[in-house]
Amino acid sequence: MGVVQGLLPEDPRVLGPYRLLARWPGPEPGFPAGAMYLGRDRELTPAVLCVLPGPACEAATELSLRPVPGVPTVRELSTDAEPRWAALAYTPAVTLSEVRGSAEGSAILAPHQVAALGGAVAGTLAALHARGIGYGAVSPAGVWLTTGRPLLMALHACRTGPNPAARAAGVRPEPVSRVSTVPVAFMAPEVAAGGTAAPAADVYALGVLLAYAATGRLPFGDGPPPVLAYRALHDRPALLGMEQDLAEVVTAALAPRPEDRPTAAELVRIPMSASGEVDRPGPPPGRVVAALALRAQRIAELDPDGQGPTTTPTASATRLLRRGAPVGPDPVATPATQGT
Repeated sequence: MGVVQGLLPEDPRVLGPYRLLARWPGPEPGFPAGAMYLGRDRELTPAVLCVLPGPACEAATELSLRPVPGVPTVRELSTDAEPRWAALAYTPAVTLSEVRGSAEGSAILAPHQVAALGGAVAGTLAALHARGIGYGAVSPAGVWLTTGRPLLMALHACRTGPNPAARAAGVRPEPVSRVSTVPVAFMAPEVAAGGTAAPAADVYALGVLLAYAATGRLPFGDGPPPVLAYRALHDRPALLGMEQDLAEVVTAALAPRPEDRPTAAELVRIPMSASGEVDRPGPPPGRVVAALALRAQRIAELDPDGQGPTTTPTASATRLLRRGAPVGPDPVATPATQGT
């Protein structure tokens, strides 16, 4: 597992008042548009810095003015000069890619954890879509697990379109031919074919993500966009081993036609588990705790001034985890708050 990746030669060293320390794991469409970094300000407060391509600036501005639960708070935003960037409040987090086991085709999370993940991410997507914002990075590298609810922090992948009132008035969103931050296997067939990446594409990607988390396999396999689009249009998704309630939700999200998929708001209201375990508190999965602690320790050891860490790594990691953890219980149980 690559816990902390150092800066590349072409990476900036400073963004505004933030000194960059390392690359932050996540979807990376390529430098300079869309890179994510860990930085610290003059008070040594950590933040996650997103370099914003032009099309993401409007969404980032909207989120800085009106925060969405499940998206980290935008602490600072600079869209007037190159490179454009947003500073997000730091929370210890790891991607789903980082906590998967080594065995191919094995479940990454338990069924009730997958259901909780689906409900929480769908809730965040519903809030974004209600603002006319598409996330465009629902994938194992674009969803972060924490000690609270999962986070969607790839602001460089966000795009704005007409809000619901504008859509009702017949205003069409600006077409986006391809969402480069989404792996091919997570692209909705209409996007893979070069069509518009509308909110329904986020729902499709969430269906792929849940299938992957529950089974360790992609529902339509892997391959080039035309092949996957053909399978999505003509084949049934491979959901062997998935609980029936969750499989039904995933199947609906993977409907070939975007108009046949439920909206993210509808997904929140659809039961994804009949076991009753989704709302039962429990300890975080062991590998999530281990990955979070290891990342917090490595981040605490990063030295912006060449003086070395001022406290022991273990103490620093514990302090960072506590400082980053949300206050109070989250109304939506998430994988990081469920038993293994």
